[in-house]
Amino acid sequence: MTSFPVRRLVAVLSLSVLLLSPVSAALNSAQYKFEGNRWLSLDLAVGDVRTEVIRFDWPSAVLGIKTGYKATVKVVNGSARQASAGIAVAVYDGSGKLVGAGSSGTRIGTIDPGDSADFEIEFNNVTERLEQAAQFQIALQTR
Repeated sequence: MTSFPVRRLVAVLSLSVLLLSPVSAALNSAQYKFEGNRWLSLDLAVGDVRTEVIRFDWPSAVLGIKTGYKATVKVVNGSARQASAGIAVAVYDGSGKLVGAGSSGTRIGTIDPGDSADFEIEFNNVTERLEQAAQFQIALQTR
């Protein structure tokens, strides 16, 4: 269960996205249990555009260089028209406190009908407590 400040933050961010988005945009979100360094199935769609899987890659040291925190999300366009997608991911600890967030999406071009695209989301700057991740929320917006 999320605390009041977290729910309020999510509501404000969601409202901001809706108010600043084109009229034809649609948004959906869902919350899942966090598991790092493996592919997780998702059940989140906006019409015929859906997020299929997500993988959180938490840091490891390669030749003494530590990699960063990131997630990869596969989006599939099952519709009959081109689609643009925006993705936001918020990560929470076991107490429901926000410990990190990031977003990505199509910047140039679209996802063709029947095609898919992988989006990389980097978690920068606020990373101190990401190792305590227990759940995450993902939002998918299409245009």
